[in-house]
Amino acid sequence: MQAERIALITGGSSGIGLAIAGRLIREGSHRVVSLSRSREKIDRALTLHPELEGRLEFMTGDVSDPDECRRVARELESRHGILHALVNNAGIVAWGGMEATDNERWDRILGINLSGPFYLVKALLPLLKKAGNASVVNISSIASKSPGTSVAYSVSKAGLDMLTEYLAGDLGPYGIRVNAINPGLVKTPLHLDNKVFEDEPSYLEMIEKAPSRYPLGRIGRPEDIASMASFLLSDEASWITGSIIKVDGGTTLQNDLIPPKDA
Repeated sequence: MQAERIALITGGSSGIGLAIAGRLIREGSHRVVSLSRSREKIDRALTLHPELEGRLEFMTGDVSDPDECRRVARELESRHGILHALVNNAGIVAWGGMEATDNERWDRILGINLSGPFYLVKALLPLLKKAGNASVVNISSIASKSPGTSVAYSVSKAGLDMLTEYLAGDLGPYGIRVNAINPGLVKTPLHLDNKVFEDEPSYLEMIEKAPSRYPLGRIGRPEDIASMASFLLSDEASWITGSIIKVDGGTTLQNDLIPPKDA
């Protein structure tokens, strides 16, 4: 009988992270541990998805703090002794170019979005090596490829893509695969939780206008990213590492030179 596979998902109590956790649980492929910064988000997840009670383990911790990452590694080792899958999904976002981004915001965004995955992989490496065939999936963004509305967010995700490629080469000899997913706009609580918009109506107005930028005619759903993450964590992707995969509804292909279709 195959031993139980253990997965840790950061930012796993909402949005994309929670969708990935739910998918892995429904598939029965992994026992899932969700890492969240706040107990409030964990309680919200269980209120919205009571079916996960008892099926999804929760831990709290701040990935931007290396001491916290080491504590999480110790707790995970105590609980399970091994780690087969890691999804670095925890992230924050904020609008603003150079003049609007102060040093504190810069440090906070890069600390969670870029330093966090580095600290966590470093802390969890002994458990990942023990698995012999572990998979790490970093949730990046198409903002890594084209400067967008946030200098800190774009730079953090570009760095995450390079970290992905470097770790793939560095950790491959241990049987650890490392890949990244670059989503386009996905409707999640991320923008409202980070107060990027003044209120929910202004956020929903943006969501309503956004599909015009997508050749497939809609923005993303958390499940769209979860399906790719599930594949990359599975043995079906056993010869894929160092890949940066766009899951963006074609928005990065959109340009004025492609002839419009008749209505």
